[in-house]
Amino acid sequence: MSQGVIKIALAMAFAALLPSCFGVQVNSRAVGPVALAYNFPKPTPTATPEPAPSVTLGQAAASQGAVEVRGFHEPGDWAHRNYCGAGATQVLLSAWMSDVPNIETVARMSKLNPNRGEYGVDATNGINAFLNPVVVPALGQARYKAEHVTVLDEVTTRIRQDIVDQQAIMTFGHGVPVMVQTMTRTMPGWNRWNATHMITIFAFDFGHNDPTLDTVTYAETPSPLAGYRGPDFQTISVKALWVAMQAYLREFPADPMNVIS
Repeated sequence: MSQGVIKIALAMAFAALLPSCFGVQVNSRAVGPVALAYNFPKPTPTATPEPAPSVTLGQAAASQGAVEVRGFHEPGDWAHRNYCGAGATQVLLSAWMSDVPNIETVARMSKLNPNRGEYGVDATNGINAFLNPVVVPALGQARYKAEHVTVLDEVTTRIRQDIVDQQAIMTFGHGVPVMVQTMTRTMPGWNRWNATHMITIFAFDFGHNDPTLDTVTYAETPSPLAGYRGPDFQTISVKALWVAMQAYLREFPADPMNVIS
């Protein structure tokens, strides 16, 4: 067995002790495919712009929606093993800006600690720091906030409202991606590897009104060395998403802020 293979094996074994996504990311400027291949109707502005109303029981709500984002890969080295939050932030920012900051810039703004990753509040502050120059003059406040969400209906409500947010579409020309915290064990492409993880959701299909059939689509940024072996974009059932999110709340209570929307 070569020394390189031995080093990779030891790195993977040691990473099992870390409460992080053990993310390894490729070139920070490298961009994957654009997430466009969806049969969802793209939101379009109405004739008279109005803020999106709150979704309540019995009220008509969009069953599908998508925001155009780009895929990013985290550098494939040990130093970037905990950069999944910064990678997910890059995906989120790609809906808002054409020139997305590199992963090191995002990590610094989010107070990312290479030994443990970053907390939800710090990720939110970093996101708003990049977006505030455009968002605050238009809305009078920052767009994103971190929350501790423990009910599935509240998660799906935020996903639905943000991705098809008519105020954002009229003001900025696009909907709003949502970032969530998960554990990776049950997620596709991770081969039962278990670690804390941040993902950005940019599309949904809630047309079935059934968590086992309804879906969300999100971006993955880690490389195979981090434990992820799958495509840049994944679609899973709402039920599967909730299993991964509940695992995060149960296994990593040190950071209760699990939804950034």
